[in-house]
Order: sequence, then structure tokens, then C-alpha cells
Amino acid sequence: MTKMITIRWLLLLSALVWYSQAVLNQPNEIKLQNNGYTDVLIAINKVIPEDGNIIHRLKEVFTEASEELYSATKNRAFFKEIKILIPKTWSKKEGYLLAGTETFERANIRVDLPNPLLASRPDNPYVWLIDGCGYPGVYMHLTPDYLVKKQYAVLNWGPYGKTIVHEWGHLRWGVFDEYPLPGYPRFYRASTGGVKPTQCSAKIPGYSRNDVNYLPCRMNYSSGIYEEDCYFYVDRQINEATGSYMCKPTLTEVTDFCHSDPGGDPLSYHNREAPNMHNAMCQLQSTWDVMNKHRDFASGANPPRAAISTQPSFILLQENEPRIVLVLDISATMEGGPIRRLSQVATRFIRNAVPFGTSLGIAIFSSDAILTHPVVRVNSTAVRDNLIATIPLNTSGSTCIGCGLLKAIEALEAVGPPQGGRILLVTAGQENGDPRIRDVIPDLRRKKVIVDTIAYGRDADPLLQSLAQETGGDSFFSGIQDSTALDTAFTATFGAKLVKLLSEDKTVSGKQTYTTHVYVDSSVGENTFFSVSWLNGHRPMVILETPLGRMITEDDPMYDVTSESITIEIQGTATPGKWSLSVTNTDSDDQDITIIVTSNSGNGNEPIQVTTQVSDDLLNYSSSQPAALRIFATVMKCRYLPIRGAVVKVNIVKPPHGEVDEVTLMDNGAGADSMKDDGIYSRYFFNFTADGRYGVSVRVDNSHGDAEYVFMSSARGSYRGAPVDSDTANALESIVQKQERVEQFQRITTGGVFEVQGVPSGGVPTQDIIPPSRVDDLKVEEVSYAEATVTLSWTALGDDFDHGGPAQYVDIRYARHFDELADDFQGSASVNHSQVLLGSLTSPPEPSSMQTIMILVPDRGDNVMFVFAVRMCDDVDNCGDPSNIVAANLEYIPDPTNKFPWHIVRPVLITIGVLALIFVISCIVWKCKKPSKSTQPSANENIV
Repeated sequence: MTKMITIRWLLLLSALVWYSQAVLNQPNEIKLQNNGYTDVLIAINKVIPEDGNIIHRLKEVFTEASEELYSATKNRAFFKEIKILIPKTWSKKEGYLLAGTETFERANIRVDLPNPLLASRPDNPYVWLIDGCGYPGVYMHLTPDYLVKKQYAVLNWGPYGKTIVHEWGHLRWGVFDEYPLPGYPRFYRASTGGVKPTQCSAKIPGYSRNDVNYLPCRMNYSSGIYEEDCYFYVDRQINEATGSYMCKPTLTEVTDFCHSDPGGDPLSYHNREAPNMHNAMCQLQSTWDVMNKHRDFASGANPPRAAISTQPSFILLQENEPRIVLVLDISATMEGGPIRRLSQVATRFIRNAVPFGTSLGIAIFSSDAILTHPVVRVNSTAVRDNLIATIPLNTSGSTCIGCGLLKAIEALEAVGPPQGGRILLVTAGQENGDPRIRDVIPDLRRKKVIVDTIAYGRDADPLLQSLAQETGGDSFFSGIQDSTALDTAFTATFGAKLVKLLSEDKTVSGKQTYTTHVYVDSSVGENTFFSVSWLNGHRPMVILETPLGRMITEDDPMYDVTSESITIEIQGTATPGKWSLSVTNTDSDDQDITIIVTSNSGNGNEPIQVTTQVSDDLLNYSSSQPAALRIFATVMKCRYLPIRGAVVKVNIVKPPHGEVDEVTLMDNGAGADSMKDDGIYSRYFFNFTADGRYGVSVRVDNSHGDAEYVFMSSARGSYRGAPVDSDTANALESIVQKQERVEQFQRITTGGVFEVQGVPSGGVPTQDIIPPSRVDDLKVEEVSYAEATVTLSWTALGDDFDHGGPAQYVDIRYARHFDELADDFQGSASVNHSQVLLGSLTSPPEPSSMQTIMILVPDRGDNVMFVFAVRMCDDVDNCGDPSNIVAANLEYIPDPTNKFPWHIVRPVLITIGVLALIFVISCIVWKCKKPSKSTQPSANENIV
């Protein structure tokens, strides 16, 4: 069923998702030195048809943007060096250098197909933001038409330079839009009196009109501000305001970000009363306040400096064919189960995950290193079998990780320039032989070789994460007994089109059968493998039942048996639906089994995708201040379309003994989750047990079939981070969209690894120091002059950030003037129980549900306004930060639904009636006192 709804989040969401199932690549690291940005990476998606004009226009656009950025930052930053990554599918040309660690997934700016969610404005530039204020965006998205069609782009989004500076504010400094996005009011009641437009600066002149009938706006009696169809239009003829890039970048006069310096330019002074997203997310800080805390400018870094030229230099790079070397540890630390598990996983990886066309080699190391198979192009099953035959099973010696890395470099150099080659290093031990990791890193960096690392067990070398980070790779963790985590790490690193549907480690009792189910959805189905492996006991009996009821057993040609694994490869396209796999332990003793189900997309389909990120690679724990990690999982259909209503769970493997915490991620717009129903599921994690590595894996489940994906029907609007001119585009209008049910599906992916330092011995203290999260979606639902009430609502939060049961109580403060509440929340008046007519201060609802409270205010009438803020507190009085501030107008506003103005006519009628009554009584009294006359009137008398 399709239904139409109005939402706020779509304007804020950006949904381009990477093609592999678990892309953990951190964005390319940009540097700012001596006022010049270097290592800025722009990448063109391989699906874009070859067009040299795109490269030409990128140079022009970012040259213009560099000059604009230099001016906007008051001579503190410009683009000095920009790399443009060209797809390998485009023609090779003279002047193109071979790419090294640069990849599309790590690009800061991406040139890609339009996002269908943007409907009538598909070429809107935007930045994908998943985190809070001051945290950088993931990437900027530009389309070929935006770059190439100059007149079209300038007409819709204004000058290129200003547009890119606006987006850079999101991408680099983590600031938000200062115009009113859907869900934020377009107008507000100002402390200085009157209704003002939501903007920064407040000096932008203009007029308000009803967008339907074009008449002057009327006041809404239930909100205290202008009616819903009212919009603000800038008067460009008289504008002199210079701020802000995050509000009106299309205005010629705008040359600054809003600031909070009382002695600065008043025409770009921060309007902290404006109820926009930036003020809500950044707690009333100006954009310059946030920017000055960024390492670009903090502590006086990169002070204003005269630049000889702001012209960037451009380096053109082209992607190379994938070349991979597996570097596998065979030292004594891998003896027994670890080497056997590694062998099973590497075999499965080469057979099922490595796509045809990939070049692959294998090196092993212990006290020294040898190349067991040179780098060869995988173009047949025979090549796969030859590679699998060289996977090691025996162990001995010490652990010389540097030896293995050098051998991998040799293998890459044997088939061409090494830059862009990748190494997958798997080790369970700490290095104890020369050369060391630190000795080899300079060589890896110089030759631009990427290293992905898998720490196999708690004792793996602590430098593995640094090795991956310094070479542009990813780092993973797997418990020494955990085959599924090791398999997922392999898949996430190189399985470009491989989708993991199921991954389970189970212990099956003697003579018992374990049955599991997996849903194969229509976005996958090619090259589907069901794999069962074991390390102890005899070969189990495996039976697979298809959605059509067919039984696949060991007599079937799809059924392949090796010494310690059974693989069933589905021929052709797997039937969508529910598949059942039964594994029977044929021994009397317990048997440990691993079940892996993978599939590929085909026929140009893009699979339902899951990407995972953590907020920090390294977290320093503090016993005096709350410390928490934020985990994000994005679930998308067709790369762009958000899926909501799925069950998303994270397993976190903790030191020192491998305990596992399961955390359900939420898409509810509260706590760590910035926006509700945007397909980005988030949660805090703070249950740390010890210093060390924490492994993260994610399971997404829609076996219940309740999830929906969202697609655009029609809209006039901007998008998260898009600099839209509301005068010409009506960008502030609510977005109309549809959603449809998603078929049943499952996904498994990994969130990589993070490290925690400073955890006290024995784990986190039991004393509760964690408050509820900050409320950032407080809003005024209704104002009643007649009842002297204001109704507020917000998303309820948990006792500890976004975890636990309901908070203990809510603290609501109010004042007559904005500055009073903003500057002194604690000293402002508190709402007491006698003022609460609906809801409760001491019985908040369950977390993620809406909390509503109706408050009786102490005054109403002309020029009466109240501002409100809330914070939630737990049972030991740990309170979150004060929320965003909202204003309520308590002036009398007529109800427009009352067609006749009785509020005016009624007093007049009463007055007339009283006067008439007095007149009649007076006449009667006067007549009674008058002398009697003849009852016959004279000819001269008037008859009354």
C-alpha cells in the first residue's frame, strides 16, 4: 500500500551508499597548511559515461570556488591542490597518472548520477551528513549536469563558487543550514517584537506572502506565527546583508558566514533566535563559532595571509585494475584451530568472493616470508583452484610481519607499478622479527600501496590499525574462535559485489539437527553459495530446501564436499524467498559448525546495501566525564532510497575475554540518531570493559516484511546541505513522498574495529555518570490564548544517553525573553506540576516515543511571548544539555475558522443593547411624568 505523507527528514538526508556491503573506508584526509588545502580528492563514478568536459568543468568550478573560499574565510583558506580520480572505464590519456591509495569510496567529492529522491531538482548539490554539529560530512555529491550545464545550474543554485563554499561548510566544518528546512518553522516570534523570518543574518530584507493566493500573510491563532502557506521573499533591490553562506549563498552581497563578534559586521551577525537546524544542532553557536573550533582555525591556526594566487593545481589520476596480495600469518601463534579457520575462510573467499578480472597473489610469513602464488588474473575456475591449493595449513616460527609486507610489495611490482595495489594482512601474533611494521610503512606510503589488516584474536599486534590508517586501508577484528567475523572481514575488504545474507557459528549437539532460514531477495540471486564448515567430528548431513520445496542433498551436482566444508552453489538465479538449511550432527559429541550464505547482484541490479561506520577509531575513556562511541548503519535500496522499519542489531566483541554486547540501532531521531526515518540507524555505545580492540558486526533483518523504502513522488525543495534560493524554488515547502513495502531480506556486514584507552582496571565504574541525551527536536504544537496554554512536544529519551528505560523526569524552563533563557537556563523559571494540564513532568514515556505537555502560562495579551527549553534527567539528577529553544506568542489572534467576527461584533451589540434599554426606560419615565392631553391629535402633530 502506498500512502502520502509530509516529512522533514528528506530535505536533510543524503543517501548515496557505497557499492560494497561494508565500506569502512574513512574519507580521504584533507590537509590545510599555510592556508592551502591539499589532497582534496574528487572522484568520478565509473557509471558516468566518458565526457572530458566534466574534467574541464571541475577545474573551472573549483578554481572559482577557491577564490570565493579565500574571501569567505577572511584570507585563511583556499584550494591549493586537488586530485581528480578518473574511472578505469574511461580512455587512458597522456597526463593521467596511475592512482595509488585514491578510490571512489574515499573521495571527498563525488561526481555521480542524480539522486532520485530529489525529484524535480535531481541535480541539487548536497553533502552526506550522518553526525552532529562540528563533525565533518562524509562526501559532497555533484552531478554531471550540475557541472556541465552552466546556465541551468546558476539559475537554480546561484554562482558555482558560492554553492561550493556552502557545501564545504557542511563537508569540512560540520555546520548546518540556516534557512528553514521542513520541520523547522519559517517564521518565529522575535524578542524584539513581531514575527520574523527564520534566517541568518536577521538583516536580510524582504516581505512575506501567502504562496497560494499571494496575499499578505495572516497570523495563525494556534501557532502564534504566520499561516502555513506563508513564505519570506528577499528584496534583492535593497539587500545589504553580508551573511550568510549557510542561509542565502545566492545573494550577491553575501560574503561571510554568520559570526557572534559584537564588534564585527552587523550585517552578518548571528541570529541565534532563528529556529533553524544550525541553531538546534549547534546549541545557538554561530557558524564561525563552530568553524573556529575546527583544527583548521583552532588556537589561531592558519591566520589571515596574503596569497599570491588562489588558483588550485589539479592532478589527474586514473584507477587501475584491482591487484590484491593475501599476506597470511603461519607463525606458531596460528597453530591448531586458527590456521584451519583461516584456511577455510581464505578458500571460501577465493572461490566465492573474488570477482573475475581481479589479480590475486598469496604470500605467507613466519620468521621469513615466501610467495606461495604470484599475482595472476583470476579468469577461470582453474585459476581459483590453483590459488586455493597454495593456502597454508602448517605453522611454525616467529612473527615477522614486515617480512610479509615486503614480499607482497615484490609480488605487486612483478606485474607492474605497485601503486593502487592492495594487501590483506591477517595475523594473530605480535611482531618479533625485523623488519618491523614501522620500518616498512614509509615504503608502502611512497609506493602508494593500501594495506587492510585483520587482527585475528586479542594478541594481534597493536600497530595493525595504524598500519591500515597510514596507508589508506581498513582495519578489522576477529576473535580467534570466530569464523564468521573472519569471513565477514575478508568479504568486506574485497567482495565488491558479494552480499552476505547469513553468517552463523553454532554448536550442534550429538545426533541433533539445527535448522536455519535465510531470505534471498530479488536484488541478489546470482552466484549464490550456501557453505557449511566444521573443525571437529565427522562430516555432517546438510539438506537445503528451496522456496519452491525442492530438496538439495549430497546426491545433487550442486553439492560439493571437501575435507572440512560443504558448499552448495545454486545454478543460475536463486529463487527469491525463504530458503531452509538443515545441518545434522552425525556424531555423538557436540560439533561446532559455521554457516555462511552469500549471493551477488546481477543483470545491472543494485542490491539492498548496508554500510556501517563508527564515530571514532580511538576513544579515550574518562571516569569523570561520559564517554561514548556512536555507531551508524545505513540501509538503502538502489543506492539512494532509504529503508526504514528494518531490525538493525550490532554485536560488539569486547576485551579482555571476548564478551559480546548486542545493541539495537534506532532510526528514531533521538540520541545518536540525528533524523527519524532517514534509513540511518544509530546508537551510542559506552559499556566498555577494558582497554583494547572492540570488534563491530551488523545484522539487518526484514524477515518480518514490515520495512518500507521511501521514494519521491513530487517536491519543491532542497536537500540536506543544498544551497537553495527559497525565493525562486519555494525550497522551504514540505516534501511529499511515498513509501512501499520491501520484500523480506537479510544482510550481514562489519563495522570494523575501534580501540579504547583509559578504561579503569575492572571496567567502567558502576556509578551512574551518564545523563539522558540532549533533546534537539522541541517544538510548539499549539498555543491557546483563550486557555492561556502552550503545548510542547519532543522525542523522549533513555536514562543513559539513548539507552535504558525512560528518563526519571523532565525539567522545563521558560522566560519572557530569548536571551534570558539562552544565557541562564538554570536561573530561568521552572514549570511546576500545577502548571501542567496535560502530560507529566515525572513520568516520561518510553524512549523514542513522543512526549507532549500542555503548560498553563502566567500571562497573555499584547506583546506577551514566552520561550521554552527542556532537558531530561535521570534518577541521580544527571541531566542532559538544554534543548533547542522555542517561542510561543500569547497575543490574541482571531480564529480564521470563525467566519463572522463575533469577538468584535458581540461587545458592540451588547453596548447598543444597553444603550437602547436605557433609552426606552428613559422614555417611559419621561412619558409618565408628562401632563395628559387630548387623545385626538391636532392636525400639526406627528403620529409616532
